[in-house]
Amino acid sequence: MQSHRIANCFEKERSCLGSVSKRTTACPLRLNSSVLRHPAHTKLVRFRNSKCLAANDNSDEGTAKPSQPGLPSPSGSSSPAPNDDNFARVWKPPPGEPPLWWVEKFEARRKAEAERKAEDPAYMTTQERVAPAAASGGNPVLRFFATVLQFLQLLLVLGLLLLLPAAMHDGGLSLAKPYTTFAAYLLFFGAGSVFRVVRHGKLTPRKQDRQVASWAGRLAFAAFVLVVPLLHMYGMYRYVGLALYTDRIPTCTTLYDIVGGVGMLVATVLNAVAASELGASYDRVAAPPALVTSGPYSYMQHPIYTSYMLLFFSVGMWLHSAPTAIAMLLVCALYYRGRTALEARVLEEAFGGHYREYAQRTRKYLPFLL
Repeated sequence: MQSHRIANCFEKERSCLGSVSKRTTACPLRLNSSVLRHPAHTKLVRFRNSKCLAANDNSDEGTAKPSQPGLPSPSGSSSPAPNDDNFARVWKPPPGEPPLWWVEKFEARRKAEAERKAEDPAYMTTQERVAPAAASGGNPVLRFFATVLQFLQLLLVLGLLLLLPAAMHDGGLSLAKPYTTFAAYLLFFGAGSVFRVVRHGKLTPRKQDRQVASWAGRLAFAAFVLVVPLLHMYGMYRYVGLALYTDRIPTCTTLYDIVGGVGMLVATVLNAVAASELGASYDRVAAPPALVTSGPYSYMQHPIYTSYMLLFFSVGMWLHSAPTAIAMLLVCALYYRGRTALEARVLEEAFGGHYREYAQRTRKYLPFLL
């Protein structure tokens, strides 16, 4: 009985595929390699197979029912079974539309976006816009733990950078400024680099980073990540010592506090907006998927670097140390000078005249000035 049922099912499926080649209304799907791989066709074939087996079961018991929706029944009736109405309604093309109309429209839109992308590399296609969301999909539990791990790493680094120098003085952690500085940095990096990794996935592998492709680039990077943290630790250690053991730090609000506080706030907002606008292109020195020229990037080429320099200068002022603020600003300016020149070469290689035109009408760090 089983072999009879399978043979009967194959016979009916073959008759349906024959009707496909004739483009009849009973089976409107087109038989080509791209369509046969489409999920809709796969679901339809599975549905037919299940209906074939069910129809043969019924025929063995002496009952005759149509085996497939939309195909003529043995009695000559072409109306589908009542339980097939929903399936026919879902897969039936809208009035005036050809079969598989959604595939044709998708392909037309993809080609149009590809042509526009070839003309303007700054344009982001639908696939590029949804790719970060797709990449950030997956297991929500793993995503949650990855986010927690990122914040734990940030907390550890900021603790060593800002709280440890204060704790080196007896009673240093009783002051408010180490904690306010810690909170400002947590907000800055959390809304910027950490959010980028959580939202768009991992950065480009380090071995593809053009910054470390040469010994000069490696030494510059190593010097930057060494000197800037040391300046932070020195500034915090000095401030706590002065606040605890001398009267050189006033208890009232000073110009240092105003300049430092406002500067850190502006830097945080600029960094968050620029990181959100940059999206997945916020990465190491490598060719990005698109040339972003909107938002703050319509006025300056490197708003994130501007936010970093403003933050480091502001925290020096916040800690009542103008020399520390100026030293960090100079270190950032020297390092970013080489890094922006390297990025310019990478972007010009990737986007050619589009990047050159963008670079000519914008400034690097400050709109209309620098």
